[in-house]
Amino acid sequence: MSETVDAYLRFAEFYDLEYDQYRDDLELYRHFAVEANGPVLELGCGSGRVLRALEDLGLPLAGIDSSEAMLRLASGRLSADTTLVHARMEDLQATRLPDAPYWMAFSAINTFLHLPDADAQLAALEAIRSVVIDGGLLLLDLMTPDPLYLAGLDGRVTLEYSGTMADGRRLDKWTARSHDLERQIIHTTVLFDTIDPLNGTVTRIVDEYDTRYIHRWELEHLLARAGWQLIALYGTYDLDPYRAESERMIALATWNDGPLSPIRKD
Repeated sequence: MSETVDAYLRFAEFYDLEYDQYRDDLELYRHFAVEANGPVLELGCGSGRVLRALEDLGLPLAGIDSSEAMLRLASGRLSADTTLVHARMEDLQATRLPDAPYWMAFSAINTFLHLPDADAQLAALEAIRSVVIDGGLLLLDLMTPDPLYLAGLDGRVTLEYSGTMADGRRLDKWTARSHDLERQIIHTTVLFDTIDPLNGTVTRIVDEYDTRYIHRWELEHLLARAGWQLIALYGTYDLDPYRAESERMIALATWNDGPLSPIRKD
């Protein structure tokens, strides 16, 4: 695996303050982990928010992430029975992963979209297929690229989050986003301002990242090219069918050649 800069190294300490309390999607992953009833792999596990919610199911769990800083956070909150591996989605190899092949692999809240282009996304889907058992499940939670939302990404700076850190410092997260229609890229600049409660000193950390969004039929095409079959496409975490107005695009796929049927939501 080629060496890359850890994109989360500079702001990993802020991550859980904003995202740790997000629980809207946890029942979705618990539902399909129980359905799969075997080893589960999270792709881009971050600080372990979702894996922690699966630990009481009694299934073998593993998570990969390209950021060692995020894996350090995850190791501090997860059981020693949950295995964490420093790896990129495009470079997955069964020999480096415990309990492979997995019966389910999943990627939460747009993590898959941090892959930089269609070639990388296709390579990742092929690599994931190589570590998922025949008939196993793949679950991808992606944003819907709404044209009105994309048209409004004009680079203006907005306050996205404000909170208090454990040491008393206030954290303000400012973001500016712009849109490259040709490349299907959302470019995000993030400014993390921490304010010392005693003297008011402001410390700013700036970072940038790209999100390469996928349209509905492009997603099905990429899955098919990588050998996956789409079972169902959902538009909510309650497994409502995907519609034009849906804010989420949640794909459930498998790679076996047998007859397929939608997974029920009861």
